[in-house]
Amino acid sequence: MITITLRLSESLLCIFRDNGDPRPESCKIQVAEGTTVKEILAGQHISPLLVPMISFKSGSENRRLETSAAITSEGVLTLYGPLAGG
Repeated sequence: MITITLRLSESLLCIFRDNGDPRPESCKIQVAEGTTVKEILAGQHISPLLVPMISFKSGSENRRLETSAAITSEGVLTLYGPLAGG
């Protein structure tokens, strides 16, 4: 098992609060090595449709991920909710 820190962006936190499901900005979760981002989202009851951008920071490396990406090391997984603007 590996431990990752799951962080939610403010836009995603607002969506959960508006739906009566307040969540902490970050929490630590344990997953099996090779767990996909999509599986992590499902385990946290987060629809992939709410997360248009995902980043993962492990050590000095910070990269964007797709939901099909497998997590193979400890780090910080940040989920960004939809943004609007112009």
